[in-house]
Amino acid sequence: MDIKLIALDIDGTLTNHAGIISERNRLAVRKAIDAGIRVVLATGRGRIATRPIWRFLEMHGPSIQYGGAMIADIDTERAIVLHEMDPEVIREVLSFSHELDIPAQIYLDEAVITERASEVANGYVNRHKLKFIVDPDIRKKTFHNVPKILAFAPLNQENDLFAIFKEKFAGIAQVSRSSPGFIEINNIGITKATAIEDLTSMLGLRRDQVAAVGDNFLDLEMIEWAGLGVGVADAVPEVLASADLIVPACGEDGVAVFIEDHILSLV
Repeated sequence: MDIKLIALDIDGTLTNHAGIISERNRLAVRKAIDAGIRVVLATGRGRIATRPIWRFLEMHGPSIQYGGAMIADIDTERAIVLHEMDPEVIREVLSFSHELDIPAQIYLDEAVITERASEVANGYVNRHKLKFIVDPDIRKKTFHNVPKILAFAPLNQENDLFAIFKEKFAGIAQVSRSSPGFIEINNIGITKATAIEDLTSMLGLRRDQVAAVGDNFLDLEMIEWAGLGVGVADAVPEVLASADLIVPACGEDGVAVFIEDHILSLV
């Protein structure tokens, strides 16, 4: 295949489970870019949380954020495309999370807003150095330009709660999963795949010229959509079943193996 664009998930794909990008993965990404291949990050993270990765990999151009809800320009950090959630749906999701007694947070202008502080939310914002706002009246307010909601499920309940969210918001919001316990909610129909499709059109490329590499439910649609869908070996079973190609696990430089053996060897 004549691959011209590689979409890479970050957490658990480009990084290992300690959140580190290996030197081999870094060099492989740089070699692909230097060879004229467009490498685009496709992540559930926002811009601030992705910024260290952009800088470490010396990336420019577009980047897919918030599970596909935003396409941003790396150099200006401005949103090129933003699919905001409906304010009423935001209230419904926050109210439902409150009923279930699980923390949930919205993203607005790269700040995280939540009804009450929690250990898991504190850890999240501290890890990514995000502005954190606790607003007890969040469920009463109307918010615009919110790309996604993130709810935190206890690990021993994440499968059940994910299924409950999927059923509750079927046809209303896009519900997926990423890191352990993370339930991701976007505008209905918005996924990493829709963002890659938009970006492919902007760049004048074809679907068969796109490869997508990922590991989790949030990556599933882009792996199914891409001309070449790639899963790392420790991906969730649903990703492995949908992938055209399986490469070594994230801790074994799967991204580098893919680029070296299946992209650069053909350039």
